Amino acid sequence: MAAEPERPALPEGRILVPGSSRQLAVYGLFPPPPGRHLAAHAGSRVFAAKACEPELLWISFDELCAPGTSREDYSLLAAGAELWVIDGVPPPEPSDAGPQAEAWELFAGALGAAAARGTTLFVVGTAPMDWGAASVSADDARLRSALAETARLLAKLKRVESDETVAVEGVSGS
Repeated sequence: MAAEPERPALPEGRILVPGSSRQLAVYGLFPPPPGRHLAAHAGSRVFAAKACEPELLWISFDELCAPGTSREDYSLLAAGAELWVIDGVPPPEPSDAGPQAEAWELFAGALGAAAARGTTLFVVGTAPMDWGAASVSADDARLRSALAETARLLAKLKRVESDETVAVEGVSGS
């Protein structure tokens, strides 16, 4: 029996909570002003991005994971910028169902496309996010699968969950 080929995970970036301006600034990231927001065309979707440049895509979780987005849309989106910042990522809840479960499926699809491309990713949330724990206790099979895949894809990213942590990391350069 042949071994399953290794699926890519996201190798570079950070998970930032609460995503303070200090945390972002350590990595040279500054929230784009509203006047800089642009449309990012990818397949059947036009994404309302906060920034869309050759090197940077800055987009909200809600916009990235809107219903009706396809995996092909994400593949085309990933073919662009080498650095993605996804902000407004909510903490996963085992009780997420319906549209929120679909959003987590779409998020996993977007992360998979970004990983396949080798994209550097910054995930910015307002509260601690534990996709693995939420997947274990989720009742919905679709949600459980999406959260487990999200946990797998983000497993290599370092977490920065306070300004104190980022201060130490910023000094050490790790």
